[in-house]
Amino acid sequence: MATLRERITAPTHLDLPEAIGGVTFRAGSTEDLVAVHGVAIEAAALDDPGAHPSTADFERTLSTEGLDVARDTIVAVDADGHVQAYGIVIGVPSPVTAARIVLDGAVRPDHRGAGIGRRVFGWQVERGRQRLAAVDLDLPATIEVGARQGSPALGLAARFGFAPTRHWLDMQVVFDDQHPVAVPAVPEGLVVRPATTDDIEPLRLAKNDAFRDHWGSQPMVASDWRGFLTAEKCRLDLSRVVLDADGAVLAFAIVEVDPAAFAARGRSFGYVHWVGVVRSARGRGLAPVVLDSALQAMRDDGLSAAALDVDAENPSGAGRIYERLGFVAGSVHVTASTAL
Repeated sequence: MATLRERITAPTHLDLPEAIGGVTFRAGSTEDLVAVHGVAIEAAALDDPGAHPSTADFERTLSTEGLDVARDTIVAVDADGHVQAYGIVIGVPSPVTAARIVLDGAVRPDHRGAGIGRRVFGWQVERGRQRLAAVDLDLPATIEVGARQGSPALGLAARFGFAPTRHWLDMQVVFDDQHPVAVPAVPEGLVVRPATTDDIEPLRLAKNDAFRDHWGSQPMVASDWRGFLTAEKCRLDLSRVVLDADGAVLAFAIVEVDPAAFAARGRSFGYVHWVGVVRSARGRGLAPVVLDSALQAMRDDGLSAAALDVDAENPSGAGRIYERLGFVAGSVHVTASTAL
């Protein structure tokens, strides 16, 4: 095979879309953060009612290593300068087994049907091609978009040749409904405790090892990982790690809590962003041990539920582990992609 630079044809210069229906397009900036968040909230209320995008999520996205806000974002503004749609092109950092571009965007519901979304998405795809064409590595490459099953975003992506490649189950356990479950005992010589800021780098190394064979996962770079674990909604005190006798991280469950999202789900909850076991420690029952400890911490903190997303095709059987701990599957989200 050839490198992506050699394989992919992309425009040298990318023009902004032409104006349509009184809406014009310009590059986004960090000053658009509040307005973009407002568009995302309105769109989610219609397209994915259980979700509540946070400003912190966008701040974190725009600080992704390698993302150039002026070149990788676009906004659609009306005659009064109000943002009615946005698009962000995110290159997943540190490609090792694949080069991935993830597209994020939305159109305010009352401005749909005028072709704004098609223009934004078309621009994103071409910018994604530009970014991939700059990669001098011989790797498979994809441009991807994720959305709730049946949402307009997936229909739009299909018009551009994107096809479903992965399904993700939103799972939730309500603590009042949870029945007692048998969890394996902590193996002798191991310790389960809350995570701390001193664990951030060891956790990154553990995460990269644990997820190395998971679909689409690429090594997390230090700056992005620290951004995740030091964000306001990250709760290291509710997160849990399993350590061996030498203090090495063998397993982990990272918890986030965003009170602004409680109303969308209809209850207070903690979101388990990652559950992982390093490959050398698999087969010892550490995943249910570390996750159950995190669930107990959330319950003790006064939260009424826990939620997570799991790859429906995950070969490790993670979904079955979550079901045994009382999680019930709900809505389905889809990753649709096109390969280059």
